[in-house]
Formats: sequence, C-alpha cells, structure tokens
Amino acid sequence: MTQHRPFPILCFLFRKLLTLSLVLVWAVPSGAWGRRAHQMVNAAAIKALPVPLRSYFAAHQFYLVDHASDPDLRAETDRRERPRHFAEIEAYDRYPFLQFRRQFVLERLGAARAQIRHGTVMWQIERFTRYLEQDFRQRNWGEVNHDAVYLAHYAADLTQPLHTVVNYDGQETGQRGIHARFEAGLVDLLADQWVLRPRPATKLANLRSRIFEEFINSYRQAPAIFAADRSVRASIPYTSPRFLQAFAAAAGPVAYAQLEDAASFVASLWYTSWVRAGKPNLSGWKAARADRYPPKWRD
Repeated sequence: MTQHRPFPILCFLFRKLLTLSLVLVWAVPSGAWGRRAHQMVNAAAIKALPVPLRSYFAAHQFYLVDHASDPDLRAETDRRERPRHFAEIEAYDRYPFLQFRRQFVLERLGAARAQIRHGTVMWQIERFTRYLEQDFRQRNWGEVNHDAVYLAHYAADLTQPLHTVVNYDGQETGQRGIHARFEAGLVDLLADQWVLRPRPATKLANLRSRIFEEFINSYRQAPAIFAADRSVRASIPYTSPRFLQAFAAAAGPVAYAQLEDAASFVASLWYTSWVRAGKPNLSGWKAARADRYPPKWRD
C-alpha cells in the first residue's frame, strides 16, 4: 500500500511561500534611500561641518538623525510630496541634459507643469536651502532643525542613482525590486561595516550649478547598479538567500561612495545656508527644543 508523504509536500509549499514573500518585499517601490542610509548621511554630515556650526548641529544630532526620514513619512499621506524625491530628467531630455541645464542653471527657471510628475527634487534642494538661510537669519531655531532635516533628505535622495532614471525599479529591464535591493537591503547588510568620511563642507557659490553637478554624477552611477544586478542574477536567482550578499559585494562600493558624497553635499548645503545668513551667532540655540515644534509643511 502506498503511503502519503505530507512532509515533502509541506516543505514544497513552504519554499513557494518564502519565494513569494521575498519577491513581494523586494518589489515594493521605495521612496528614497532607506531609513538607515538617511540616518548615516545626517550623522556624517554633522562631522563634516566647521565650528561653530558643527557644535550647533551636534547638540541636535538626535533630532536630525531620528527624523531623517520624515519627508518619506509625509509622502505616504501627501501625494504632493511624492515627486519631490526624484529627478527623472531623461523623461524629457537626453544626456548630457543640455536643455535642462539651460533651464535650471542658466535661466534659473522653475519646473514646468509637465515636468513635475517626473520629479522636482532639484528645486526642493534650492528651496529648502533658502528656507534654512532665512531660519538662521531670524534665529528661529526650531525651524532650523526642521528645515535642515528636509534639506538633507532631498539632497541625499539626489545622490541615489535610481532616483535619476525612469527605470527606477528595473521595471523596464526585468529587474523589478532593484530599488529596494540597492538602497535598503544592501545598505542594511553592509552599514555596520562602513564609516563614512565625507569631504569637509564648503560654501557653494553657485547653488543650482552644484545641484546639477550632483545630479549628473548620480545619473552616471545608475548603469553600474543595473549591471551588478544582472551579473549576479546570471548565476543566483533573486529568491536565493545568497543573492543579496553577492549583490552587495558587487554594488556596495557604489552605494558607499554615493552615501559619502551625500554627507559632504548635505554638510555643504547646511553650511552655505548659514554663511548666506551672515554667519549669525548661535548662542541662542540652547533655548530651542526641536521636538516641541509640530511638523511644518511648507507648500
């Protein structure tokens, strides 16, 4: 008499369920660098600041790091926030994006209505640099902390290469889930091994030109990420527990370099805002408690 063998069947079903869960987790689109990455960037940016500005931000490090992903939380409930985290310039211009450079850098124009859905992060960086400058000038310490977080978040998002391409999640090349694999899975796996050493902050003489330069650098890194993903997948399926480890080994250097660059960029934006405000005396900051201020959404 043939006996039923339920155990192998249960194992087969469990493997199928695990496979499906991994695919679903990696397929969820992500709005920015993951929470761990944004926290690393803000913490490293503080150390790249000159004194006395470094002392001010170091005193508020807990808030600046803990709230690093606040803009992503807002994007979950506010549709207007979502385009502010990426720059799909290739949707309406071609590399090296001379037409967009003329619009953004030379003519200093705003985003056209048709461009907004393809991302406005570059304008947001300029916008919050001005807000932070105003906060420093008015010694409005609670607003300084809030606007510094938003400025840092947008600036870091621009350094994420997959935020600069239309094929942001590999949906056009059969690589769905690459966005989360790169910015969250890979970073979370390697973060404890990394120590970011960003370049010291400098005053940005031409803000829009520097933002555009950051965009170009980020855009150029995207092909390496897609190539690493394809190379690893050629021998290891996405559903294998070994895939992420191999992908991290291949694309990790790109992520590390971009995060280190992000920290330097953020520090320079914070510093530029303070210098533009006339390097105001920071002696009144102890009276401010950022966590007492309700979220301020500037629209």
